Amino acid sequence: MRVGIRAVQVYAVGVVCLIGGAAFGEGGGPDVNYTDVGSINNYGQEGGIRGYALGSHTCNIGDQNLLWTNDGTPGLAMNAYRLHDGRLEQIGQSWVKHACCAAAGNGCGLSCNGAGGNQLGAGCRDIYSAGWNGIQGNLGPRSGINAYSGAFSSIPGGGAGAIARRLQVAESDLSAANFPDALYFVEGVYVGTDDAQTGNAMNNASHKRVTVGGDFSLFEAGVMQISDPALYAWHDHGNGLDNPDESVEIAEVDVPGEGRFVYGSTVRDNGDGTWRYSYAVFNLNSDRSGGSFSVPVDGSVSVTGAGFHGVPYHSGEPYDNADWNVAVDGSAVRWSSPQTHDENPNSNAIRWGTMYTFWFDANSAPTAADVTLGLFKAGSPNAVSFSSKSPTALCATPTFVAAASGVSFSDRAFDGFVDARKESDDGINVNLGLDTFAFEFTTEIENVDGSPLSVDAFTVSDSSGTPPTVQGISTEDGRRVTVTLSDHIALQQWTEFNVQARAMCDTGLVMNESLRVGYLPCDVNQDGEVSPFDLLTFRQYVDGTVPDAGIVVDYVDTDRNGVHSPFDLLAFRQLVNGVSPPATRVWAGESLP
Repeated sequence: MRVGIRAVQVYAVGVVCLIGGAAFGEGGGPDVNYTDVGSINNYGQEGGIRGYALGSHTCNIGDQNLLWTNDGTPGLAMNAYRLHDGRLEQIGQSWVKHACCAAAGNGCGLSCNGAGGNQLGAGCRDIYSAGWNGIQGNLGPRSGINAYSGAFSSIPGGGAGAIARRLQVAESDLSAANFPDALYFVEGVYVGTDDAQTGNAMNNASHKRVTVGGDFSLFEAGVMQISDPALYAWHDHGNGLDNPDESVEIAEVDVPGEGRFVYGSTVRDNGDGTWRYSYAVFNLNSDRSGGSFSVPVDGSVSVTGAGFHGVPYHSGEPYDNADWNVAVDGSAVRWSSPQTHDENPNSNAIRWGTMYTFWFDANSAPTAADVTLGLFKAGSPNAVSFSSKSPTALCATPTFVAAASGVSFSDRAFDGFVDARKESDDGINVNLGLDTFAFEFTTEIENVDGSPLSVDAFTVSDSSGTPPTVQGISTEDGRRVTVTLSDHIALQQWTEFNVQARAMCDTGLVMNESLRVGYLPCDVNQDGEVSPFDLLTFRQYVDGTVPDAGIVVDYVDTDRNGVHSPFDLLAFRQLVNGVSPPATRVWAGESLP
């Protein structure tokens, strides 16, 4: 049982015994445990894929006999992993070796009660060779086992050739030329019917380091890490053989009323102003499986090189092997199964006994954050979270966000705003129009004195006349600010908003920036500019043909006298041609697009 790098939820209680340096609880009910490999068979290759099988030393560390049925429970799934360049990836998996008949030997560090045959006695050990575990007639599909409930519909038997149903690994994934100085590990994951039903299935994965020979044979090395999935090798050997990487954080999370996932993460400084964020999720025994994975990332952070690595199913397992989709938006990096469970129950998911790896580079150092694993099969909750790290939002002097959805200006480049709404409800009094504006800033802001953002941060001026004042503000997430004015902004002049505020992430970063907005009459078709198309629409309106039910007299009452007349047409032509103020190209002394 690890201390310091994972939060352990204990299910078995009772006398604690030691075997191979790991701690075991001799608790209530049967408790299957994979305690050593013993031997590894290399069956050769087909198409560059090698077939292997692991031996198995299996202990029942519980206080009751463990069910051991011919061609049934318990089942052992075999996996292979590679640790290279700071990242752990699963590179192979097998079908499930089903039980045959149990011997009842000592060797578990416990008192064996001698029960064997169709059960493995409490405290007893059973040993199978790799040769036996690699017989294809003993191997059944993972898809026929519910690792959480312990239910078996998997049927062993069949298969031919060197690799079918066995632990399959591509030779290219074992090549020293491709992966110099890589470390390799094998893992066994048990599912036992009565083990699961008594809540003792959380210690069913163990791993051991192996080396790769010249003919791609695998040789045991080191000590079996009992009850630890291979994901823990990332921490233990992340800086090389017997050289732990303390930056690798490992945690466990249980789906309420369901199975367990084990999660790992690390962040590495690339030395060039970027950081490599790497994550791995191992599904120990959740039948609901993992269907998506997301890491929160602020919109100010640049993300590149987002990647994904899964492990292929084979030999007729029904599951799709398509890579997960990856998307980067303003709030997260998200990976997801190509299809939802409703769309395709066999879409690629993190199913029991498998581990997927995710990574990306970002131009920002890490900070504490929660990452989210979405669950593939329906249920409550629909996701679980892990405490982890993600890129810190870049802190810079705040400024206006250009072209942000829902804000009150569309193009920061020309420092202005064109509004298509009417200015008057009677054609005479300018009593309609803009009196509320929404701005978005690149980072959270506060008043210069450190107090919460208020009207004091905003001042308003007009190119002529008396400007309205800021009556109130409301904020969303500290970045989106809605400003309410005492009156509408004036026609045919620039109204300037000046903002004096500071970044909440760095109080020394003070913004003093202005944004000018304006109100443009005669945008008849409401497309944000005055153009010859507006003149055509204008003439249609004057002729009595209303091309758009939304067009009202205010859009054609150019001289604002309450009616439309030939004088409006003359003024409109001057406006469009730019020969008489107010003109399209020069308005209130400033250029419009």
